[in-house]
Amino acid sequence: MLSDNDKEPSDAGPSDIIALQSLYTSNDSDAGVTPVSNSNINATDIEIKDTAVEIENNTDAEKAADETASVHLLLRDDREARPIVFSSTFAEVVFAGTLSFIPMMNAGNQGALQLALPHVAASFNIDGSQLSWTITSYSLVAGSVLLLMARLADIVGRKRTLVIAISWYTILSLVMGFIKSHIPFDVVRGLQAIGGAAAPPAAVGIIGILYSPSRRKNMVMATYAAGAPVGYIFGVIASGVCTQYLGWRAVLFFFAILYAVVGALVMYLVPSDKVLFEMSNQIVKAAGGTGFESVERDWRTCLKMLRSLDYVGAGMSIGGLTCFVFALSESSAAPKGWGTPYIIVLFVIGIAIMAGFVAWEMYVDEPLMPMYIWRFPGFALCMATVTCAWLVFQGVLMYFTSLYFQNILLYSAIRTTAAMLPQAVMGILVNIFIATNLHRIPSHYLMKVSMLAFLTASLLWALRPVHITYWAMSFPALCIVMIGADLAFNVVNHVTLASVPPQLKSTAAGVFQVIVQLAGSIGIGVSTAIVTSQIGNDIDGQSPEILHRGYRCAFWFAVAAASLALIMSLFLKIGTQGGDASVDQEKIAVLLAEQQEKKRMRKTHSAA
Repeated sequence: MLSDNDKEPSDAGPSDIIALQSLYTSNDSDAGVTPVSNSNINATDIEIKDTAVEIENNTDAEKAADETASVHLLLRDDREARPIVFSSTFAEVVFAGTLSFIPMMNAGNQGALQLALPHVAASFNIDGSQLSWTITSYSLVAGSVLLLMARLADIVGRKRTLVIAISWYTILSLVMGFIKSHIPFDVVRGLQAIGGAAAPPAAVGIIGILYSPSRRKNMVMATYAAGAPVGYIFGVIASGVCTQYLGWRAVLFFFAILYAVVGALVMYLVPSDKVLFEMSNQIVKAAGGTGFESVERDWRTCLKMLRSLDYVGAGMSIGGLTCFVFALSESSAAPKGWGTPYIIVLFVIGIAIMAGFVAWEMYVDEPLMPMYIWRFPGFALCMATVTCAWLVFQGVLMYFTSLYFQNILLYSAIRTTAAMLPQAVMGILVNIFIATNLHRIPSHYLMKVSMLAFLTASLLWALRPVHITYWAMSFPALCIVMIGADLAFNVVNHVTLASVPPQLKSTAAGVFQVIVQLAGSIGIGVSTAIVTSQIGNDIDGQSPEILHRGYRCAFWFAVAAASLALIMSLFLKIGTQGGDASVDQEKIAVLLAEQQEKKRMRKTHSAA
């Protein structure tokens, strides 16, 4: 993936180095940091810039600036060079591969449970909308707490958040394997989603700090992004094998073991939070900015910083999203559908709270979701486009594909796994293409191709007759949808990271993850309601022909959503990713200056 001809630290010249970080001389071996000493760095090749910082007020920001000036940080002018925190290219490759398991936490989990849904239904004696909660409970909780978890990662430390999230996910995966009742299973699965929500923003934030916009970053991000589609198929394969030979619960134990190993690798390979915060400060300083962070993140410091957290916004986001998605998901199972009073009330309350959340975030000084990122050129339209795309991808196609194979075509679990295996191969191929070409092709073209792929895949499923060979329509649909998913996921991730300064990388990543999770939940809720309105909740009592009629209605809903996404993509104006970042940094600087001015005026007004 990465070239072996990278510059070693000992080969770095004065033009390659901004400063030399003394933190690397400390014992950070557990964080995967290579100590910098006279033995591996030639003093004649390093320019150490001593900066005197005048401290007039004893504030946290000035202390952080003094720490930044009094230590030495190694950053390269050459953005294509390997980050100094990795002792070798091999270590960097292992790091990137390990982080690719983070998006797999959610995607693999979804794939595994979706394939096992018929067996879950038989085990718990449930069907219809009750069965959809096995999937929706995870997406609902993950989407509700994502913004809070992302902000916490920026405050308490990205590595610390990542390790805790993986540990939490692993323990609850083990617990779920022993639960024998439907409702407790869905509750614990929802709690597990807290770990799945906290990990991706932290991981993306780490990548955003370690890598400047470059082809090298494109490769690392493509490796990370591959974890979502490939992870989904990995989950399907693991679930198919376990379900066929050991029982569907075995896959839960498998994921518990897998992520215990991943957690250990993260602890060893990822740089310490102290190093990451120091790098963030140096990036800000090199750009001539302010807003330095304290590099110390012990629990006492974290508790002090948490006092400024936007708890009102967190409560509103969790409450609003929970009410909204619950109403969508439960509407098909309610006694009178959308005419049921509590469904209407929860739906209206959810929308009202989310509207209040947006207004609150525009007012508060330290928002959970900085609203100025929506003003970054192309960001809002890009998010609106990917919302419709994920309604199609996660909310319809991925949910009903495995059900189609098993309930209509009567495939076994292992045969369904084999049928969906081409998606993994296509996902790998698309990410290789992205890693090598994202800096060459303007992203708005890639987004148009992505939305066209979603539309094509949806049409193939909607038009598919029951009695036709797998290779005629199912195979191309499975492959084409992965083109759409991987192109969109990579492009939007890069746009998101380019829209904020280093201090808010995880927060911005959380915004994107909220969009993805919320879109998936809405898609499953709406498509399930459409299907049950056609055939009712009793799936087991229906013939394949009747089920096909209901599923086809869901696929036509996907066609409509994909068409809207394609239309919106026509208006996107996003350039290449991994080129010169100076223009983006200037835009960020302007938006930050406006934000700081608003804060100053608000404080002045309050004092008066």
